[in-house]
Amino acid sequence: MKTEIFLENEQLDISVDLSALLTISIDDVRDFSSRQTSFSKTIVLPGTAKNNRIFGHIYDIGQANVYDETKPNFGYNFNASKSAACIIFQDNIQTFRGVLRILQINIVNGRIEYEVSVFGDLFLLNAQLSSKLLQDLDLSEYDHTLSLAGIINSWDNTSGSGYFYPLIDHGNYSADKHSWDYRTFRPAIYVKEYLDKMFGNAGFRYRSVFFNSTRFAKLVIPYNRKTLTRTAAGSTELSNISTPSRLSSSPNDISWATITGSGFTFNTNRNIFTFAGSATTNVDIIVGVNGTWSSGGTHSGQLRLYKNGSLVASQSGTSTSFFSVGSSVSTSVNPGDTLNYQFYADTSFTFSSGQVAVATSVGSTAQIPILIGDPVPMNEMIPKNIRQIDFLVSIVKLFNLYVYEDKFDSRLICITPYVDFFGTDNSESVDWTYKLNRDANIQLKPMSELNAKLYKFQYKSDSDYYNDLYNKRYGQSYGSYIFNSQYEFADQTKSFELIFAPTPLVGYNGEDKVYSTILKQTGTKQAEASSIEEEQIDSVVRILQAKKITDVASWAIKDGATTLTSPTDYGYAGHLDDPDAPTNDLNFGALEELFFVLASGTLSNTQFNLYWSSYMAEITDKDGKLLTASFYLTPADIYNLDLSKYINIDGVLFRLNKISDYNLSTPGECQVELLKVNYTLY
Repeated sequence: MKTEIFLENEQLDISVDLSALLTISIDDVRDFSSRQTSFSKTIVLPGTAKNNRIFGHIYDIGQANVYDETKPNFGYNFNASKSAACIIFQDNIQTFRGVLRILQINIVNGRIEYEVSVFGDLFLLNAQLSSKLLQDLDLSEYDHTLSLAGIINSWDNTSGSGYFYPLIDHGNYSADKHSWDYRTFRPAIYVKEYLDKMFGNAGFRYRSVFFNSTRFAKLVIPYNRKTLTRTAAGSTELSNISTPSRLSSSPNDISWATITGSGFTFNTNRNIFTFAGSATTNVDIIVGVNGTWSSGGTHSGQLRLYKNGSLVASQSGTSTSFFSVGSSVSTSVNPGDTLNYQFYADTSFTFSSGQVAVATSVGSTAQIPILIGDPVPMNEMIPKNIRQIDFLVSIVKLFNLYVYEDKFDSRLICITPYVDFFGTDNSESVDWTYKLNRDANIQLKPMSELNAKLYKFQYKSDSDYYNDLYNKRYGQSYGSYIFNSQYEFADQTKSFELIFAPTPLVGYNGEDKVYSTILKQTGTKQAEASSIEEEQIDSVVRILQAKKITDVASWAIKDGATTLTSPTDYGYAGHLDDPDAPTNDLNFGALEELFFVLASGTLSNTQFNLYWSSYMAEITDKDGKLLTASFYLTPADIYNLDLSKYINIDGVLFRLNKISDYNLSTPGECQVELLKVNYTLY
């Protein structure tokens, strides 16, 4: 048997007694959330002149080189910390393609040996995505200016690229849960947009009918910080109103609780900004305050900005309960100039939150609120500190995907849900009846022996009001599901958790819009509305389905008390594909309680039922069996291996679970794990 190993198209010298054992696997029923790539045990290569040259004489302690990532990873450009493309042939048949990694260099009596391992192409993709964060992706092509038209127009975009502005209740942006301040809208980025960028930046492509499906294209990741902000150039002073702070009906200076940044100083009452710069400077000042009136009826309020005691800007508004007002102004300040805000109202008022940002052309940067007319830098809309590999793995788990290398294209990754991976045509099965060594040990294990009693499918917990309420009432997270295998000989629970948190949907009496809701809340629904206080929060990253919902009762998008427009549709994003007539649900399990009235549709098409139920039924079936035995496989068998085809042994169908210790230098018997197929279609 002629074995050849190529590294970056350079043929390596191998030992006559080379023993290279390869494991091929797409799944492991013992770990139902794992997806694996092919890999080898340690291969020992001799330190010949040729191999030493290919490996850049890395054995030399004093060796050093300048690495150029744009050139092949071998010779003078070899870098052991980077992968190198590897192909293995047996009798001119390609039996492996992937990457090679040097594990160790041994020097004994002047003799050099290289201990290496090879891994499938998925290993390289994993390595690339493991070292990058979502925020490393560049979405600047979608930068835009925040506008009312832009928000509304995004509702028609469900293409899977770009962004979508969903109506999500973040708290404090609606007094009646019917009309909404425009500040509740934040850009959500499509999941497919993230994946396309991730694969492209890693140097890979993917082939997936599922990723190009209409349903998958509608998945979005909403902005997950409590207020929509951007980084402002220059020194910024960022302050929050002390809470609660009650003001009488006469004008009062606003007192700020916390102050950060540089460029300004403050008096002891923390209500006057004194410019500490050394030259006249232009500043952009953005402010917003929220709160409630202390008495019923319609009341008005006015926010006033004073510079050196003189009024330079004001913003007014009226409301019946919740009140929000904000303004943006540009002015110049000289060294020693003072700025302060006053609030006037016709009755007493209690602040619930507030923020002021003063951006100048000097000093450090800070976050300031994004208002209509301001730029929206899309790279800043990406959730922070989430590894790209964790994002992809959660998508794989959510939809029970098989991820595997294309046989002929080293940069093409195939992605298919388990429910679509295996064929249903028995005639396409591969007959291995005569490859089984019946004289060797054959193990046949009932599947129940391999599994725990309970399998828990769940989203990551978060502390927002409705998630916390659901968890307290039912002892499990919103949207989770527990599968009971009925196995009586174990009591442990196996589970996996996504990086995403669930997002409860909430509706209100007399209201025909349903909202994903992410907020904190104190008070009770039985009390007067004024006793319920809402708080905007940062949240765990979410995943939702976007859709434009039409023909709802006219409602208003507002700027404080000013109505900007009155649409009859809205941009919805939630775990149901349609809150009025759902056909599928991103939750793993049906809910114990809905926080809105369901008009029609079905709640049974959950992620578990659609993508996991047949898999779990297969591996926990009382008649299920895992066959482990010795099979004689040739290089042609490995080359022609199609993991989506059934293996036929004595007329019984099996799914291939794993091939262990296939010898790349001297093919012969190797251990194979096969999972009995009880039903080709559940």
